[in-house]
Amino acid sequence: MFRRFCLLACLAVSSAAVTFADLDAVPRSESLADSFKVSLVRPEGEPANSGQKTIVEQASQQLLSDAERQTLDDYDAIFEKYSLFCNGRWLGVQVLQDSQDLLYLQHIVYMKKPDVIIETGTYKGGLTYFFATILDWIQREEETDRPSYVLSVDRHHPDLVFAANWFCPPCADCVRSYTTPVWGRKVRFIQGLADSQDTFQEVAGNLHDLGLLEPPTGDIKESKTIVVNLDANHEFDGLLKELVYYAPFVTSNSYLIVQDAKLDKIWGAPGPTAAMQAFLQLCPPGEFVVEDELKFHAYSQHIYLRRAQVTVPHSHFMQAAMKVAAGTA
Repeated sequence: MFRRFCLLACLAVSSAAVTFADLDAVPRSESLADSFKVSLVRPEGEPANSGQKTIVEQASQQLLSDAERQTLDDYDAIFEKYSLFCNGRWLGVQVLQDSQDLLYLQHIVYMKKPDVIIETGTYKGGLTYFFATILDWIQREEETDRPSYVLSVDRHHPDLVFAANWFCPPCADCVRSYTTPVWGRKVRFIQGLADSQDTFQEVAGNLHDLGLLEPPTGDIKESKTIVVNLDANHEFDGLLKELVYYAPFVTSNSYLIVQDAKLDKIWGAPGPTAAMQAFLQLCPPGEFVVEDELKFHAYSQHIYLRRAQVTVPHSHFMQAAMKVAAGTA
């Protein structure tokens, strides 16, 4: 029976008109989202076991029905009710992320190959370690020994919170990320409040020491790439400060990730999404663009933004925020 099925399948494939795209002729885009603006979809009415599918020139995010979106919201509710984020693991390390978001994050890091990832909200160091291992992998693949680092910011060292029952139960068999060789090679930990001026200055000092800043302006050199991931503050005011401090370090066509954007909806109060929207009001039009298509499995807890253009210096954001605070904007 199996041989008969294989024979019929092979005959069907061999008799079908197969065309091949000239991949060299396909234009390349600086936006990682462009690769996911096409979907392979089972047509409406086709049975679930049907192999009949059609290529649709739309991202999966745009194709979801209201009922399908509700299914994702229901999953979100389950995810939060049972604190499933506590169950994430990466190479033995506890990492508080949904597995689908880890796929999106690794894709950004691998494709952009940043010189530095600025991360706020270290906690136990799980996502820090995840980023560090991807950077380490990239460096092993490259012919030149280009250094790359994670600058990770938190008020507490991960050693302090590893055994503490904060957010998640202690994990006795988890690897301590901050004791690993890759952490030693790739991570610079900065202890302090992510939304404080002193911590921001220390981050900028590290960027200077690593040769990423252009004197005398303090802006990032055009030849360098920086990704920023914000996961410390989730309240509106604190996160808006983080955005003003660190988002301007994102380089041209690199990415800013605002974590846990769903909390506005869960809390019923302004949170990460509202802070991100307020930050975009401080930006020139088109400076940062939200790329929902990067959520290529249709579900995410975060917001992914690409810096589509760099038209203003870092100081612009500080000045704009001061005007907003003073009510003179």
